[in-house]
Amino acid sequence: MKIIKFIFSKFFWINLLLAFAALYGVFYYTMYNLDKYTNHNIKIEVPNLLGIQINDLNDTLEELELRYEIRDSIYSENHPMGMIIQQDPKPHSNNFPNYIKPNRNLYLTIVKRQEIYKTIPDLMSNVYSKNIGKSKLEMLGFKVDLEIRSHKDRDKVLEIRFDDQIVKAGRKLLKGSTLKLIYGSGDKGKPIELPDFRGMNIYLATNKANEIGLELEINYNDSVFDFKDSNRAVIYSQYPDAEINNKSFISIGSLVILDANLSTPLDSIYAKDTVGLNFSI
Repeated sequence: MKIIKFIFSKFFWINLLLAFAALYGVFYYTMYNLDKYTNHNIKIEVPNLLGIQINDLNDTLEELELRYEIRDSIYSENHPMGMIIQQDPKPHSNNFPNYIKPNRNLYLTIVKRQEIYKTIPDLMSNVYSKNIGKSKLEMLGFKVDLEIRSHKDRDKVLEIRFDDQIVKAGRKLLKGSTLKLIYGSGDKGKPIELPDFRGMNIYLATNKANEIGLELEINYNDSVFDFKDSNRAVIYSQYPDAEINNKSFISIGSLVILDANLSTPLDSIYAKDTVGLNFSI
């Protein structure tokens, strides 16, 4: 038969020997280089990456011939954005020996940004001291710098500022923002320059007086009927008056008497560039 004749032919046995030789060559080459490809007997202690910023990681891992992959990112109020807080495999230690081959991946979990906004409390309506005000703001997660200002009331909260702008109660700011809490020095009796309130509406005059530490007594005429009218009323007279009473300075904590009217006589108003005749608040 042809098959039996082929099996016992010289051509068949030569090809069979060549096939075995090729198979042996591949097997020998693979086994000989297997240690090289698998980095046999080469191991690296798994580094401790916890607490490191992800942006600072490349140089460290390149020196160790390791790579990383971000497996997850989570929110955290206790750690800054980009910090590594978990890793797999776990870091090498004396109590937990752990090794890894070169050019392997470390799988990391990092902190991602979480924008949390907090509401500024009302620290001016009630008489809060600077310490109480500072504590309240810090409990909300703000950073607080203190600044003293000449004022009749010692330690009273006068203003809260953010980026050099006055912050009103109820405004929401990013948690962790730095606020400036301005408080009174308690220098009652210290001379300050007497402001000219004429031409201001009541809202602006009250803010000005609170800022420098003066008490106001406001007298309204018959044109003022309700609270809305009182805030829109414009001051046309004051006592003491820097010009009439020849009094350029006044003591912190002093009383200034103001007369206000919705229909203020124009000849009684000393126009102010910053206020004008716009009575809206």
